Amino acid sequence: MKKFNTIIIIMFVAFIGFNMTAYTVAEDEVAVIKTLGKIDAVVIESSDQEQVQADLTAQGYHPDIMTTKGLHFKIPFIQTVHLYPSKYLTYTSTKETINTFDRRKIDIQMYAQYRIINPAFFNMTLQNKQKANSLMDDRVYPVVVQTANMLNFDDFFNKEKISASIDHKKEQLNQELAAQYGIFVADIGIHRKNFPAANIASIEEKMTMEIQKESQKLMAEGDSQYQKDLSETERIKKEMVAKAVEEAATIKAQADAEVLEIHQKSLQKDLEFYRFIQRMNTYKTMKDTTVFMDKENAFLRYLNGY
Repeated sequence: MKKFNTIIIIMFVAFIGFNMTAYTVAEDEVAVIKTLGKIDAVVIESSDQEQVQADLTAQGYHPDIMTTKGLHFKIPFIQTVHLYPSKYLTYTSTKETINTFDRRKIDIQMYAQYRIINPAFFNMTLQNKQKANSLMDDRVYPVVVQTANMLNFDDFFNKEKISASIDHKKEQLNQELAAQYGIFVADIGIHRKNFPAANIASIEEKMTMEIQKESQKLMAEGDSQYQKDLSETERIKKEMVAKAVEEAATIKAQADAEVLEIHQKSLQKDLEFYRFIQRMNTYKTMKDTTVFMDKENAFLRYLNGY
């Protein structure tokens, strides 16, 4: 029993000792190892090694830089380990009212995606997510405000323009944040855009006036085009009518000429027969007509044919 108890005690002491000397850095974590309060080593992502090495050297720090995750060991009571997430963290600002370049007010709420790339600087300055979010308020949020101040109201709603303006400032911002706080901002954007409640009525009134102005302009342009088309139609109509009248007169003149020609030719062929036909036609129209029998009556002589 004594031997068994001794083995149990040894195993317990070994377990306690192992727990005190071993620590694990997960794949989505980075770490800072301090020896008597001084940063002695860091565990980071392999993709960030070159930048972290340059930033640490520039600040006069030369800790061991490890990129291997998993099980590591430390000296109990002398060394301490601080673990931080290396995955992207999300910051969302409070709603604020800002002014665009053309002095239009708008309520915005922005967001940022960031991660810890240098746990040494993060441990020395921020240490936790709450302070990191405060840093976003002080350093990242003004980037969006400055962008809004430089864009007109309509351009602020153009995703391409606002993204291009923010990305232009983000590169310099990341250089400062990485060198001072050990964090990298991957994305900055507008989470929500709203009109201030106090300005909705004035915005609606302005939009109504602009719509009315545009409507009047379109109506004026439409009336002008209508009058122009109407005048052109009337001109074409008059030309067509004048041309038709001219053609009709020409055709009638030609017909009349042909009639006279035919008439003259017929007279030349048999004048006596023509006179006979005319007398027959006169007989047809003499119904209920009284004629005085007077040998001196020219009409009677015409009827008699002499």
